[in-house]
Amino acid sequence: MNDLVTVLLGLIGGLGIFLYGINLMGDGLQTLAGDKMKRIVEKLTNNIFVGIIVGMIVTAIIQSSSATTALSISLIRAGLMTMPQAIGIIMGANIGTTVTAFLFSFPAISDYSLIFVGIGAILIFFIRHKKVKVIGHVILGFGLLFYGLDLMGNGLKEVIKNSQTVRDILLRFKDYPLLGLMTGSVVTAIVQSSSATTGIVQSIVDTGELSLKGAIPIIFGNNIGTTITAIIAALGGSIAAKRASLFHVLFNIFGSILFMIFLVPFTNLIMYLQDLTNASDKLAIAYTHAIFNITNALILVWFVKQIIWFLKKTIPGQDEMEEEYSDDMFNEDLIKNSPVLALESSKNAIVHMAHVVKKILISTINYYQEPTQKTLDEGLFYETIINTLDRKIHEYLVKITSSVDDFHSYDLSKYFDTIRDLERIGDHCENLLEVLEYIHENKGVFSEEALNDLNELFDIVLKMVESGIRIIETNDIIIANQVIELEEHVDQLVRKSRKRHTIRVNEGICTSETGIMFVELLSNIERIADHCTNIAEYTINKDYYIVIDEKEVDLKSIKKVPQN
Repeated sequence: MNDLVTVLLGLIGGLGIFLYGINLMGDGLQTLAGDKMKRIVEKLTNNIFVGIIVGMIVTAIIQSSSATTALSISLIRAGLMTMPQAIGIIMGANIGTTVTAFLFSFPAISDYSLIFVGIGAILIFFIRHKKVKVIGHVILGFGLLFYGLDLMGNGLKEVIKNSQTVRDILLRFKDYPLLGLMTGSVVTAIVQSSSATTGIVQSIVDTGELSLKGAIPIIFGNNIGTTITAIIAALGGSIAAKRASLFHVLFNIFGSILFMIFLVPFTNLIMYLQDLTNASDKLAIAYTHAIFNITNALILVWFVKQIIWFLKKTIPGQDEMEEEYSDDMFNEDLIKNSPVLALESSKNAIVHMAHVVKKILISTINYYQEPTQKTLDEGLFYETIINTLDRKIHEYLVKITSSVDDFHSYDLSKYFDTIRDLERIGDHCENLLEVLEYIHENKGVFSEEALNDLNELFDIVLKMVESGIRIIETNDIIIANQVIELEEHVDQLVRKSRKRHTIRVNEGICTSETGIMFVELLSNIERIADHCTNIAEYTINKDYYIVIDEKEVDLKSIKKVPQN
C-alpha cells in the first residue's frame, strides 16, 4: 500500500513538474519574443497560407497555441488582421503544437534534463541581466518539462505493472476507439494542455501496455479537449474572440470526426510510416498528431469564406472594433474617379478619429475619478483604435496626394497634420492612464488642492477636444480662437499648479514620489492642450500650408507655429 502511494505521488508530482515546466518555458519564450513577435505576425500574414506558416512557427517558438490564438484575436480587434488571416494563424497554431510531441519522442533529452534545470537556475539566481534571467526561465522550464515527463513515465510504468485493472482498461482502448476519443478529450480539458496529454499517451505507449491502435483515437480526442482553453478565454470576451474560439472548436471536431471515419486506413498509414522510418511508438504518436492537424488545415483552407459566413451567422453582431473602424471608410475608387470626394471622405474619417480621441479622454477622466479595470481597458482599447485610424487615414491621404489639385493642397496638408495631433493626444491619454494606474496600485494620495487643479484642467482640455472636433467639421475660426485662449488659460493653471505643488512638497504635505506623478500628469494634460491648439492654428493660419509649384512657404504670415 505504501509503495502504491509513493508511486502515485511520483506520478502526480511528475505531472505537476511537467505542466509547470511547459508554462515556465512558454512564458519565458513569449517574454523574449515580446512585441517583435506581434509585429512579425502583423506584417507577414498577408494571406491565409502565409498565416498558417506564421501560426505554426510562432506556436512552435512560444509553445502555446492558446497564446497564438489570443494574439490573432488582438490583431483582429486592432484592425491589423482580417478574419481569414486569423483563421490561417489558428490552423497553423494547431500544427505548431506538434513540435512538442516530436521533442517528447526523443528519450535521450530526459537523461540530461537536470543539467538544463541547473543551468537555468544559475542564470536566474546569479546573473543580473534581465534578458539573461528570462533565458534562464526558458532553460529551466525546458529541463523541468523533461524531468517531469521522466517522473511521470516511471510512475505510469509502476502503476500499470502493479494494477491489473489499469492494464485491462488500456487493452479496451484498442477495441473501443470512441472510449479513447472521449478519454483524450476529458483528460486534455482537465489539464488544459494538449502537450501534457500527448506526453502521457507517449509514456503509456512506451510501457507496451497501450497499443498504437488504441492510442491514436486518444490523440484525436486530445485535439478536441484542447479547445476548452479557447472557450474559457472567449467567455465574456469580444465577438472576434468568440468567433475565433468557435472556429478552433469546429476545426478540431471536424478533424476528429473525419479521422474516426477513416480510422483503420489512417492507423495502417501510421504503422507503415513507422516501419518505413524505423520509428518508436512515441515517434509514431508524434506522426499521428502532425498528420491530423496538417491534413485538417489542407482540407479546410479552401472553405474559409464559407466558414466565416457560418461564424457570422452563428455569432451575429458587430465587434467593438467593427463599430469604431471599417475599411468602408476608405473607398479607393473615389481616388481615381473623384479625388475631391476622396478628400471629403478622408475628412469624415478624421472627424470619426477625433470622436474616438474624445472617448479616450473621457475614459481617462473616468479612470482618474474612479479607477476600475474596465475603464482602464476601455481607454487602452480606444488608443488601439486611434493608432489604427491614424495609420489607415495616413495611407489613404498618401494615395490621394498625386491626384489632388493645387486648390485642395491646403486641405491635404492640414489633414496630415491633424491626424498627427489627434494621434499624439491619444498617446498622452495613454500616458495619463499609465501614471494613474501606478498611483492607484501604489495607494498614492493627492491633496485636496492638487485634486481641484487636476479637475479644472481635465474640464478645460475636454472642452478643447470637443471644440477641436467642431473645428475639423466646420473650419470655424471663432471656435479656433476660443481654443487658443483656453490653451493660454491651461498654461497659466499648469504654472500655478506646479508652484503650489513645490510648496506642498517642501512643507511635507505631499511625498516626493506622489509629487513626481503629479508633475507627470500636468505635463501630459498641457501637451494635450498644445495639440488641440495646433488643430486650431491649422484653420487660422492657412498661409502656413501654401506650397504651390515648389514656391517657398510664406512664414511671415504665421502668427504662431503649431507645436509638435
